[in-house]
Amino acid sequence: MTTAAIDAVCIPPHPFFDFNDAPDHIERRHNKDDLRNRLLDQLEAVLSYLFPRGKRQGTRFVVGNVQGDAGDSLVIELEGPKRGVWIDFATHESGDVLALWAAVRGFALPRDFGELLDDVGDWLVVPTSFIPAPSKSSATHDTLGPHTAKWDYRSANGELLACVYRYDTPDGKQYRPWDVRGRAMRMPEPRPLYNLPALHPTDTVVLVEGEKCVDALMQVGIVATTAMGGAATALEKTDWSPLAGKTVIVWPDNDEAGARYAKAVIPKLLSIGAKVERISVPDDKPPKWDAADAVAEGVDVHALLAGAMPITSAQPHQPFEITQWRARERFTGEPQPRRWLVEGVFPLAQAALVAAAGGVGKSFLLLALAREVAAFDGAWSNAPTLFGGVLAGQGVAIYVTAEDDGIEVHNRLNALGPIPDRLYVLPLPDAGGAVPLFAPDPATRGPSTTPAWLALEQQLTALPGLRLIILDPLQPLCALDLNVPENAQFVCSRLAALAAATSASVIVSHHFAKREASTPEQAREAIRGTGGLVDGVRSVYALWNPKEEQAKAICKALGEPFERGRVVMGGVVKANGAACLRVTTFLRDARGLLVDRSEALARSSRTDADLLPDLKAAIARAALEGKPYTKTGGNGVYERRHELPEAFHAIGKHRLTDWVGALLDRGELVMAMAEGSKLVKWLDVPDGPVARGEAVFMTGHLGRSTPEGRDGQ
Repeated sequence: MTTAAIDAVCIPPHPFFDFNDAPDHIERRHNKDDLRNRLLDQLEAVLSYLFPRGKRQGTRFVVGNVQGDAGDSLVIELEGPKRGVWIDFATHESGDVLALWAAVRGFALPRDFGELLDDVGDWLVVPTSFIPAPSKSSATHDTLGPHTAKWDYRSANGELLACVYRYDTPDGKQYRPWDVRGRAMRMPEPRPLYNLPALHPTDTVVLVEGEKCVDALMQVGIVATTAMGGAATALEKTDWSPLAGKTVIVWPDNDEAGARYAKAVIPKLLSIGAKVERISVPDDKPPKWDAADAVAEGVDVHALLAGAMPITSAQPHQPFEITQWRARERFTGEPQPRRWLVEGVFPLAQAALVAAAGGVGKSFLLLALAREVAAFDGAWSNAPTLFGGVLAGQGVAIYVTAEDDGIEVHNRLNALGPIPDRLYVLPLPDAGGAVPLFAPDPATRGPSTTPAWLALEQQLTALPGLRLIILDPLQPLCALDLNVPENAQFVCSRLAALAAATSASVIVSHHFAKREASTPEQAREAIRGTGGLVDGVRSVYALWNPKEEQAKAICKALGEPFERGRVVMGGVVKANGAACLRVTTFLRDARGLLVDRSEALARSSRTDADLLPDLKAAIARAALEGKPYTKTGGNGVYERRHELPEAFHAIGKHRLTDWVGALLDRGELVMAMAEGSKLVKWLDVPDGPVARGEAVFMTGHLGRSTPEGRDGQ
């Protein structure tokens, strides 16, 4: 940018302003306790306003959910010491009347707490603690006295968007932003960058932490900007779009806060297509040294900027090249077999969804899955069954819970058994609280990832041996309206990209919108949000409670006492490609964990005579495929029982061996000798290839698929 162009930008003289000179504190307009009491004083009127389809039932007010649908899952107390306290029995969300207002009106707490209070105060018509909007005659005065500085935030064409006032009080400096369009003492949404008129005509911009630094650099011919709030700015609320496509040189203050700010803002800049460089502060500079200090000291700022280091490690993915994907060159030979985390249920390197009504037990079951993946040694005989399929993947497992605290996680892990080294469990309530991973972009209002997602993505992609990532549940981690197809598709695309980048299964849990689901079809339809969420992932597994009559019959067949909610059904309700579509029957044990009892239920209604033909057919098929069984030993029927149909997986060794003996005694099976062997041990039907001496043996016997392919022994 030329000196003449810079001179054309009007920069009114004023004392330097820097948000880092004082805490990033904006005095609240309302008192939360006062607003809560006012809401409670007129609680029924408040609820009628929020939920027109709700109704009173005795001492409670009921409605379907926070979206206001008809139903009775959401209950609010109207009387007594718990007046205003609410709970959604479908999602297990709860809180006081302010939290209810936030949930209904779409405020994300604690981030939007100030905006929440403003919204409640506006509805209640509560006077604020501030004087009316500043006018030409009164703009320099406030309840804190005359302001000592004022900074204008303008659009690229010079339109006034916001003002920031500084007050020097006996208690220190205070700052108050004025939203010009909204005519309110608040930061505008989205928050504009400072010095926008100067940014438009230039290709290179220096991003600093405060207006003080911007003005200093502009005085020496360098175009600069800052976000409202400096290092303490809310990245997701700031409109960064004016920097898209430009070269942005990040110049943080020389302190820990500056380092954190640079680390957070650089991925955001890269995500909008900016080319990013970062200043290296000279080693001899004191703490908090910044751009304004450099100008004041006479440092050659131009030379310092020329030495900025380009940031390339987090560059956005380049567009694909069509010509590199000629089908006959890319897809030759035999296709690779599908790799599974849980066979027939959760594929590796793909995104999946687990959905259920609140309180069914999906979180505990997902934690058990994570533990088993981290503990599994890959041995076929030791493979547990979870979610109706046999575990196939092993490695590092990450479980992130946005609802359960450390105490609950600890109790559940104790109930599951020894904790494996490869398991990582992050209870967000004990780690600063859940933060959105997906949120609207402040500039476009379209779906976008947040700095929290970028940080998580960077850590996970750098973790070796990762096989499973669980995010439980989706709702607290997503500030997007998932009823909008565009939003749902965006979330699914990012989950799929993470799965592809890590080669791990990425599983997110989600809630039902309603509890009325007693079949796989109903369960799929009950999943909260648009169909784009279900369609956007590779596999969807649902858990639901059967009707009471069916549950009682199941308990009776298993010889177990009936308890409401104890029987849970589960199954894959959506899959792309091959999958196990069989419905699994779970029974909640004393720990509260869902345990697969499908085989026991099947055995309760089948006799030995029913199972023997299936066993004979499985043995014949194995011989035909070149991997015959033996009666006992390493290739024994019992040792390789997981290759048999599912009905045989839980059969005891002696019983299974006796069945093979019975088939041999009846002549329906024979034992034959392999070529070059001296032992008659291989099982086959009388007219099979092994019995005829025509078998082609595979090397050893074929075990099941492992995460790395097929293993022969």
